[in-house]
Amino acid sequence: MQFIFVIILIAFLIGLLSRNKGDGFLDTLSSGCGTLITIIVILVIIFIYLASK
Repeated sequence: MQFIFVIILIAFLIGLLSRNKGDGFLDTLSSGCGTLITIIVILVIIFIYLASK
C-alpha cells in the first residue's frame, strides 16, 4: 500500500517540474505519470541494448 503512495508522490513531484500555470492536481499528476513512464521506457530500451552487446 505504501508503494502506491510513493509512486503517486514521485509522479506528482515530477509533474510539478513540468506543469503549466493554472493546471489542476490531476493535470499535474497526469503530466508526471507520462514523464515517469517515458523515463522508464527509455531506461528499459537502454538496458536491453546494453545487455545485447
